[in-house]
Amino acid sequence: MERLKTRVITGILWGAGFLLVVYLGGIWYTALVFFLATLAYYELIRMNHIRLMDWHGLTGLVFLWLLLFPNLVWEGNMLRGDAVFLFVLLLLFITVASKNRVEYQHIAYLLFSSFYLGFGFHFMNETRIVNGLAITLAIVFSTWATDTGAYFVGKARGKTKLWPAISPNKTIEGSLGGVFLAVVTMILFSFITDSLTISQALLIGLVISVSGQIGDLMESAIKRTLNVKDSGSILPGHGGVLDRLDSLIVVFPVLHLLQLL
Repeated sequence: MERLKTRVITGILWGAGFLLVVYLGGIWYTALVFFLATLAYYELIRMNHIRLMDWHGLTGLVFLWLLLFPNLVWEGNMLRGDAVFLFVLLLLFITVASKNRVEYQHIAYLLFSSFYLGFGFHFMNETRIVNGLAITLAIVFSTWATDTGAYFVGKARGKTKLWPAISPNKTIEGSLGGVFLAVVTMILFSFITDSLTISQALLIGLVISVSGQIGDLMESAIKRTLNVKDSGSILPGHGGVLDRLDSLIVVFPVLHLLQLL
């Protein structure tokens, strides 16, 4: 009961603070995305015992920042292929310079981490700037609705395990409850703003819920591989920043990839 109380209080404070900055937008939101992406990167590499202040850790961090804001370096929304290759070569050179103290699997993990977080947080920021406040809030609330629906329906009705090898507590019934609540949330948004048809809201809500749950499972798979329970401890009762944003950093890119925004 005490853990649930801590989880609820942390969730309310985190949610209120996050939504306030989403509302403010502009430099405030971009700064928050930058901070959260950097913290999530720190959590992710620490899980694999890589130190941020080592040369390869810092190189991966710079690569992440370029993926976050490529338009600050040159005109364009995505990082150029030649720049990506340059960072691959630089990281590989570090394996040579370190006399294999930095191994190939560490370099591969850093590149994956930078891409995974860089694209996710890039599109989180881009959505607020390009698509506006209303749709950004709708995506956030629908993602949170997925978590809420999955948790409570899973607790009340969950019997059939969804993917026990990755996340033993998740159930198919809970997953379907999350999908239902996310779709309802997006349909309510379409009624309030009159910006989407019912069919569009239904499709977007479905994509948000499914991709968000996949994002959650993806992070669970990483943690299970590395034998880690939580990505961090900055949010009592919830774990780390990556634990709270694992769904959103998949949802935003998927919506853009499918051209639903």
